[in-house]
Amino acid sequence: MAVAADRQRRHRGIGFNMTPMIDVVFLLIIFFMLVSNFASAENVPMELPKPFKSQAKQVKLRDRVIINCQISEPDATQGVWYRVGPNPPESPRQISARLARAKKAAAAEGRDLIAVIRADRRLRFADVRVAMEIVSENQIEQMRLVAHVGEGE
Repeated sequence: MAVAADRQRRHRGIGFNMTPMIDVVFLLIIFFMLVSNFASAENVPMELPKPFKSQAKQVKLRDRVIINCQISEPDATQGVWYRVGPNPPESPRQISARLARAKKAAAAEGRDLIAVIRADRRLRFADVRVAMEIVSENQIEQMRLVAHVGEGE
């Protein structure tokens, strides 16, 4: 009998008290609700002045040229399409000429040109390499390759 009562005492003592955790969660919710109200009160709607002859320099972002490499649809046996941005497909020679013009325009304004290459995952590396060589031929120093990293891939 004494052994059974001892086991019951040990099993009753094991437990997890959720009350302090619930208190902390409610305090955090109240804190964030108050802070969000204070932050929105700082943005008072007002009419800002518009200078007529402003001498402030406009900050210009670096020029980017996006080269899209994709399989020609709907028949994937025909080859690869190369596009600059949303433009229609062009030959690698035409894209090279377009990059040369963009680099020259950016250099005239003292800006760097960045080439971003986006490629369909079904393409072979040799097809993507064509776009990389175009960037290299035009001596564009910054090139970025875009890849999708998904879960379980």
